[in-house]
Amino acid sequence: MNKRRSSLIRETKFERVKEMWVGNRLVVAGEIIKISGEYGARFKFDSLVTNKETGAQWIDCFEFSKSSVSACRSFRSDRIKLMPIKRGRKNVD
Repeated sequence: MNKRRSSLIRETKFERVKEMWVGNRLVVAGEIIKISGEYGARFKFDSLVTNKETGAQWIDCFEFSKSSVSACRSFRSDRIKLMPIKRGRKNVD
């Protein structure tokens, strides 16, 4: 058998963070969000990306429609609108 080669992780100028604060709420990877200016579309948040050289920031997310994930898209971080937290039904006795 041949010896397995290990792959090296290359250093990039991009830094990915899987969570970010929007207002007073923490958004984590996989959470459903809306983007202002994108009518009727919902997205799953993936990561906040920062370019270390220029300081530019954007979010990467996946378009989410009818329980299937499709295209990967990127937006500026100031365009996020949070989905309201669903509350449970009150039990009236």
